[in-house]
Amino acid sequence: MKTTVVPVDTDVLGASVLSIEEFDPGVDFARFEQAYVASHRPIYALCKVPMERLADIHQLERNGFELIECQLRLSINLVASGKAMPHPYEFARVATEEELKGVLDIAGDTFERDRFSVDPLLPGNASGDRYRRYVERSYRSQDEAVYRLYDPAAGTTVAFKTHRYLAGGEVLLLLGGVHRAYLRLGLGVINTYAEFAELRRLGIKKGTTHVSAANYQILNLEIGRLGFRVVATFAVMRKIYRPASGAL
Repeated sequence: MKTTVVPVDTDVLGASVLSIEEFDPGVDFARFEQAYVASHRPIYALCKVPMERLADIHQLERNGFELIECQLRLSINLVASGKAMPHPYEFARVATEEELKGVLDIAGDTFERDRFSVDPLLPGNASGDRYRRYVERSYRSQDEAVYRLYDPAAGTTVAFKTHRYLAGGEVLLLLGGVHRAYLRLGLGVINTYAEFAELRRLGIKKGTTHVSAANYQILNLEIGRLGFRVVATFAVMRKIYRPASGAL
């Protein structure tokens, strides 16, 4: 069992955010927690446990962790997935700071069912700030990419996608969003199929992503229409360590 610092979340909350990995129920958790609190003085600790490991979930609960999200891991065979749909937009990798700005504007207010936005103990602006930072990280990382769906006539960005390239012709599908002015026009499907077509062009054969079980719209789209399948389910447990002021 170990902890790692989550850099983006740490920057957003202004104090250490830790991810507890390789959870081991045989470890004395009280001593383990005492050690990471002394080392990092965290404001937030996170642990993802497979839903079938109920005893581990209950042990985390006894140590002050609370369920904040049920998360599904989905996978898709990109070779067999749907083909690109005809549309008047273009889909291309973000190449300039000006193009990135259009994507960041969408990322700041497009997500409504993530574990930061639904958490009553976190500040209201944390979610949007967090996603902007994750998109910017993808833009500046060598193994990640940011793409935008845009109107070629006006140059306006209407949707975006980010992903991380893995070994063996696989990709981790990260974030995607549609500009609020273009919601309910079918751009979510167009955006996804455009990303799939680009990944196939690059020789990518398999994609994996994670979705909140509370995000019914995305789950219905990805499982019911796009061909994703569920491969794992996790209980996302978190504990908040309040500073002396009692507020984040």
